[in-house]
Amino acid sequence: MRNNRYAPAYLDTTWQAGMSQRVFDTRVLPLFGFGLLMTATAAYLGWNLPRGLLMAALLGEFILVLTAGIWQRKELGSLNIGLYFLLTALSGLALVPLLQWASWRGGPVLIVQALGVTGLTFGGLMVYSLTTKKDFSGMGGFLAAAGIGLLIAMLVNIFVGGSTFALIISSIAVLFFAGFVLYLDFIGMFTHILRIMGLMGSRDD
Repeated sequence: MRNNRYAPAYLDTTWQAGMSQRVFDTRVLPLFGFGLLMTATAAYLGWNLPRGLLMAALLGEFILVLTAGIWQRKELGSLNIGLYFLLTALSGLALVPLLQWASWRGGPVLIVQALGVTGLTFGGLMVYSLTTKKDFSGMGGFLAAAGIGLLIAMLVNIFVGGSTFALIISSIAVLFFAGFVLYLDFIGMFTHILRIMGLMGSRDD
């Protein structure tokens, strides 16, 4: 199977081309780990920032995700790594409102529990993928359609509201993000698991 011309420059091969365990361990995992560290640091430092700046960070994150097919091209060299870390920092800032809400609902313990559930789920998916060498590339069309449907459902929930509907959306979102791999998928899964656990928290609305 041919290589993806839009694969990030820090990956010499794609999963479909048979990425070696050494490349995965020495190049992909460190970037993934540093990305999560950057996200956590940005969330901590941005805890008391004005809501307007946090919304601007969310917009910036959205723009970077939409343009990922451009800035992940190999010919851009180290620029895409810099943009990757910018994306992780913006993701951390964009997470602050959700983390504040979760902290109010169930305290710091709720956040730690959601992170633990996400880590175990995500780790299980990675182990399964590495062990079975299963190719998930054929799910691209389905996941794209599911993503559009999920986005529409979220927009509807903004106007309709209701904790039950939000719980259903977040439950579907956990399954949706399980179809992807690495950084954005971990963050996406974490936010929705956190939302689920917050909605099921002990405090009343």
